[in-house]
Amino acid sequence: MKQQKYGFVYIWLDKKHKRYYIGCHWGSIDDGYICSSSWMKKAYKLRPQDFKRRIIKTNIKERPDMYVEEQYWLDMIKAEEIKPINENPRYYNLNLKNGNLWHKYDEHIKTVGQKISASKTGKSVPCTPEKAAAISAAKKGKALTEEHKAALCGIKKPAHTDEWKEQNSKKFKELWLDPEFKARQSASRKAAWIKRKQLINKEKEQTQFAG
Repeated sequence: MKQQKYGFVYIWLDKKHKRYYIGCHWGSIDDGYICSSSWMKKAYKLRPQDFKRRIIKTNIKERPDMYVEEQYWLDMIKAEEIKPINENPRYYNLNLKNGNLWHKYDEHIKTVGQKISASKTGKSVPCTPEKAAAISAAKKGKALTEEHKAALCGIKKPAHTDEWKEQNSKKFKELWLDPEFKARQSASRKAAWIKRKQLINKEKEQTQFAG
């Protein structure tokens, strides 16, 4: 008998380093899935006895709800608790946004825009005028400037200097020490989570009505 799949959100604890990992999975809690973090999986492979998993929420019926639930827990992690801000992070997570992975939704759940975007995956898209000019010049045997070479390779100049990044990182850390700033960020994330949940529910209702 084929095992029924469902969504669940989990948290791993690395007892040796007191480090956590939050993630989600569509399948079953006993299907052998570990996580999607190559960093954590490498540590788990070397010393599985140091790891313990706890299921935060299970039996989630729809994939969109699973990602929303995962994001709810990711929003509780502070930016300074992960890399690269912290060299000895509290979490194995490297990204605090799951990106609302709509491309993993079932076809009947996706919006029209999402289906069009998915259909274009892997297909070529029109290039910019600068890149087109660089390609044209290359075909004619003309010498390319450094800017043209960068355009041809799709390379963009860095927007900020290392000094700016360092100052911005320092400023960000100082902000997180302010209780009022933390409270505002928490309220903002919670409002965003509620809005995202409402949008997903609305899309599901529209899809069911259209069907």
